[in-house]
Amino acid sequence: MTVPTRRRPLAAAVAVGILGVLTAGIVPALAGPYDEEIAAARSGIADQRATIADGHSRIADLEARLVDLDQQIGQAEGRIGMEDQELAVLPVRIELLADRFIEVLASKDEPTILQQTMAVDAYVRNDERINDVLTQSAQLTEDRLTNVRDRMLYDSVIEEAQRRIELVRAELRLTAEAVVGLRSLVDAAEGRRQAELNSRTDIEGAKPAVRAEIEEVRRLIADAEAGIVELEAEILRFERMAVTRAWTGVQGEDVRRPALAVKIDNVTRAFPQAGVNQADVVYEELVEGGVTRLVAVFQSTSAATVGPVRSARTSDPPLLEGFDRPLFAYSGANRGTRNALRASPLTDAGYSRHESDYWRDQSRRPPHNLYTGTDRLWAHHADRTTVPPAPFVHRYPGQDLHPEAEVATGVSIDFGLTEVDYDWNGTGWARTHNGTAHVDAEGVRIAPANVVIQFIRYGRSAADLRSPEAITEGSGDAWLFTDGHVVRAQWHRPDAGRPATFTADGSEVRLSAGTTWVALAKEGTAEIRD
Repeated sequence: MTVPTRRRPLAAAVAVGILGVLTAGIVPALAGPYDEEIAAARSGIADQRATIADGHSRIADLEARLVDLDQQIGQAEGRIGMEDQELAVLPVRIELLADRFIEVLASKDEPTILQQTMAVDAYVRNDERINDVLTQSAQLTEDRLTNVRDRMLYDSVIEEAQRRIELVRAELRLTAEAVVGLRSLVDAAEGRRQAELNSRTDIEGAKPAVRAEIEEVRRLIADAEAGIVELEAEILRFERMAVTRAWTGVQGEDVRRPALAVKIDNVTRAFPQAGVNQADVVYEELVEGGVTRLVAVFQSTSAATVGPVRSARTSDPPLLEGFDRPLFAYSGANRGTRNALRASPLTDAGYSRHESDYWRDQSRRPPHNLYTGTDRLWAHHADRTTVPPAPFVHRYPGQDLHPEAEVATGVSIDFGLTEVDYDWNGTGWARTHNGTAHVDAEGVRIAPANVVIQFIRYGRSAADLRSPEAITEGSGDAWLFTDGHVVRAQWHRPDAGRPATFTADGSEVRLSAGTTWVALAKEGTAEIRD
């Protein structure tokens, strides 16, 4: 979107881009920039430790399962051994029964053998009576046996033989049944043995799966332990990254000292200025005649030489009082401005108070030749060891830009007799002043990491009706340029005792780490280049 501007075309225009900003909901004063990431990493460590504990518990269960399987295998082997013993005994019993069966089977021939024995005996002894019995038993029918005595002898022999045969048959049946029973026992024992063998095989087959599961759980535990190491390293990295300077977001410990604001001349005759590239934040405000002056605020860094130092305006106390009684260095002021300064919470560090800490460069014409040094002025306030509230919050490395960020190449601001361009050069916003590259006393191009266009109203100063006074309390629109992008935001400063906040779509806009230049511009005097 292009905003109408009164800006006149410049002779030279440099391509520009803007730095993107990242959201993080409004951050409490004591919150660290990586608190969420560190909390997430610690939560991840807790989850990994829970995984490890669960894994060890699972391994214990699985190892107990292996012990149980080994016990089952031992029990199966014990039963297999018992069946082996039984199977070793049963063949012997069967063999003994077989021998007995043969004996019984042989006893079936005893009646015939008895007759044969009697015949042999009669023949040997020539016993006619026995010969007659044998003859009769072999040849005669019962009707022909008339002799009672002979008949009784015959009957007794026959009955004995039949009884013996029945006994033999009965014993054969019993023996056969015993053999069948033993064979059934063998079959049953072999069946039980095979069942136990199958059971043992199944149990043995279950063990590899259990062992594999144990190894898998161990791998999960190893992964979790490695994950903890990585997360702990991440926490350490975030904790180190979190040690940043509040005023610039640059890594390093905060310097515990007050903010120091220096009023600097900004007309062509004052160029090149000293110390402006070292300031954490530089405000550009409109003064008389359509020209601007700079308020360079130092906190985290110092500059041996700063200037040319110029006079204060009534815009300065309300602009700076949110920084906790900052030191204010200036060359002088009219009566009304001096009264405003005395009534404000600013700490006077001006020329009239610390004349010995200022000097004039005789190679330059006054009033553009007065200089001071930051350390000289801070030395008077060594007891001030509190880091004051910073005017902006910053992105940390890798943090996303604000969702509302748009690509931009630069911005132009028309203050009247002062026309300013900022062009994105890949690392910062190169500044052009009235068509000329703006460099400092060291010849270094001014190219802050961030540029903020804070749209405000200007009233008339009570100290001098010709002097415009910046109204920096209240709210309004703002454009924040960072990392080649712009975020169209709103600024809010309901309390003059605190710095303004900058939000877009309800969330605070974060700038890139580094220095920031702020243009206190009127509505309609700036134009975005995309």
